[in-house]
Amino acid sequence: MGRMMSTAAAKSNTRIRASLGPRGLAKNEIVETAVSLMEEVGEAAFSVRKLGGRVGCDPMAILYHFKNKDGMYRAMADALVAKLSPIGTDQPWQDRLRTHARDHRALALQYPNTFPLLQRFLNTGVADFPHIEMVHRALADGGVSDAEAPAVCLAWYAGVIGLCTAEIGGLVRTASESEVAEMEELPSAEFPVLKKLARTYLAVETETVFEIANELFLQGLGSRAGRSPD
Repeated sequence: MGRMMSTAAAKSNTRIRASLGPRGLAKNEIVETAVSLMEEVGEAAFSVRKLGGRVGCDPMAILYHFKNKDGMYRAMADALVAKLSPIGTDQPWQDRLRTHARDHRALALQYPNTFPLLQRFLNTGVADFPHIEMVHRALADGGVSDAEAPAVCLAWYAGVIGLCTAEIGGLVRTASESEVAEMEELPSAEFPVLKKLARTYLAVETETVFEIANELFLQGLGSRAGRSPD
């Protein structure tokens, strides 16, 4: 009986070591460390070599899990997507999309250096598919045809992720006094509206920009399908 238990334990340990890969590295632990490092140093200073130093192994042992650096970036993006809350079908289709968009913004603000990786992949992997399915169902409920669904789905994601990236990258923000002054110095004959509105940029709220952009998208979908956005 003791020999049988020892044999079973040995086989179990062998399976565990195989799942860990070389040097006993667990893939999910590498990804978590990679995201932490990215948030700490930013992409410009991020490298597999630095990640190897952080987890205590050589870079090739890390790339064993991901084939290449892009594979690792995709796994990092998928790890962020896995943090998004699932959206139930009990809400109206507009509210499903609104909630999912707002969850993306919250994720971007929490992980500003890693979030832009989401822009690089058609999908990030296993964690992404349930969310994409939800978006497709919401769009179908909003009157989007199967023929247009892929393009509309990509447009929705590009809009939401693009807005988030614009905010964390510095495009969507309150203007500075120097930026407003530059607009106010423009020739009145050529830029009458811009000069008139220049100081209103000092009161811009980033969340308002995000909400307006998403509502315009929903209104456009509703109008296209002949339905009310509400």
